[in-house]
Amino acid sequence: MKKRTVIAIGIVILLGVAGGRDLYTTFYPQHMINIDGKRLHLGRVYSQHLLSTVVITGDDETLLTVTAPITAVVKQVTVKLQNEVKEGNQSLPYGAKMQLATAYFNTNITLHLSTVVTYNTQHYASISMLPLEAVTVNYTVNDELQFNDIIELVQRYQNKIQQIFNNEYNFIN
Repeated sequence: MKKRTVIAIGIVILLGVAGGRDLYTTFYPQHMINIDGKRLHLGRVYSQHLLSTVVITGDDETLLTVTAPITAVVKQVTVKLQNEVKEGNQSLPYGAKMQLATAYFNTNITLHLSTVVTYNTQHYASISMLPLEAVTVNYTVNDELQFNDIIELVQRYQNKIQQIFNNEYNFIN
């Protein structure tokens, strides 16, 4: 009888220790990320922000730059491109006015998209992760990549990055 009691107490203690670890990780999550090949222990994550940058260059000059939260980057790119169309239309006669669907850059362009995650955590006041994914695409003037196409590319990039973030780097549920 005494042997059974000791075994039962031992099992209860073992289960308590195992359950305590699960309870501890529930209340004190141990989130980790890799930066430059180093594993960083974040601890609790209090806030996280995605900041996207869209840069369009052509003929060795920057034609357009937008940096905004990922939820607003498509809108910001659209506004900038609309302003480009508006400025271009000021010098055109009435019948030759451009629209987003017909306007394009009349030079070879490079479209660069990147997104950085910034965390505010238990162990770091503010830490930025290298870009989740950076994409660079080159287009020639012959491609006639229209402004609407650029907006669509940025939208697809935004959706892809948001999905990657939600699946792998979102520590706040």
